[in-house]
Amino acid sequence: MRKLLKNIMAGKDTTAAGACLKPVLWLLSCVYGVIVVVTRALYAYGIFFSFKARKPVISVGNITAGGVGKTPIVMFIAEYFSRKGLRPVVLTRGYMPAGVSSDAPSDEAVMMAERLNGVRVIVDPDRVAAARALQVDAAVDMLILDDGFQHWRLARDLDIVAIDATAPLARGHVLPRGLLREPLTALKRAGLFVITKSDLGRENVDDIRRALARIHPQCPVVETVHAPVALRELWRERGPSDLMPLKDSVVAVSAIGAPDAFEATLRRCGASVEGVFAFEDHHVYTSGDARAIVRYCAEKKIMKVVTTQKDAVKLRGLREAFQGVSLWVLEIDLKVVHGETEFFSKLDRCCHP
Repeated sequence: MRKLLKNIMAGKDTTAAGACLKPVLWLLSCVYGVIVVVTRALYAYGIFFSFKARKPVISVGNITAGGVGKTPIVMFIAEYFSRKGLRPVVLTRGYMPAGVSSDAPSDEAVMMAERLNGVRVIVDPDRVAAARALQVDAAVDMLILDDGFQHWRLARDLDIVAIDATAPLARGHVLPRGLLREPLTALKRAGLFVITKSDLGRENVDDIRRALARIHPQCPVVETVHAPVALRELWRERGPSDLMPLKDSVVAVSAIGAPDAFEATLRRCGASVEGVFAFEDHHVYTSGDARAIVRYCAEKKIMKVVTTQKDAVKLRGLREAFQGVSLWVLEIDLKVVHGETEFFSKLDRCCHP
């Protein structure tokens, strides 16, 4: 059922069961859309109030459900300000899947804390409370809000909206009939659009630009790619031999919002992807999952498994279960390929008005 719903929302379902469900989901999406619009209006007209922190707040968010590549943008911005001698703090809700203690940090939070050497990553479901505490901290120059476009309670100085080039905006339905968190007109609130994975979805970029120009013509549009920078074995320190390219037969393992993009990136790196294990986003891996992957590798005579940086956080405790294969992590960095001047200008004006 979950797979059927995902296919309907993504506009990929052509089954009879899907045809029966679509009217029901459409009615539910109408209710959801009204709730979203009314909630936004209550804040816009001052009936509900947003907290304005005394530190600049930059939000990186999106308008669609699923993975669009926000986390690399958050890290890119944090590293940019750190290089300038400023002290950013990343503020994240720390999403955890059902059945996992909310006290445990999320996979994205752990990954960011490890990659962002010296940058504080604060995990707090109540991001307003966290912002109140941080605004009086002399060691904080700005807050970077992860997944904040729909977070009405905290005011932002800059709303950056990530748009996945591999998932065009044209479908237009809000949840649960489609993948939109809000109607597309909400994009008028954005201060900057960042098209992610523009290399993987090059055929869609012009259409996305035209759609954004119709909705918010004054808003700058930046194009980025998720550039592979290294490949390292999970349970050893990085060495000079870990550089790209990747020229092997591999099995791809991920639990992210866009597993197809991960597989495509591996192929672009030169890998021959002979098997794919794509779990639900934020899936918590078990030893049973690991043994199933190892069995598949043994059957196919493949020795190398490649996963994402986010998944590595959850897989590192399963070393014993992965006996017989080598588990590698593909590291990526965000690279701006169009609109770099506009990107940095927006960031600088936000923190130095």
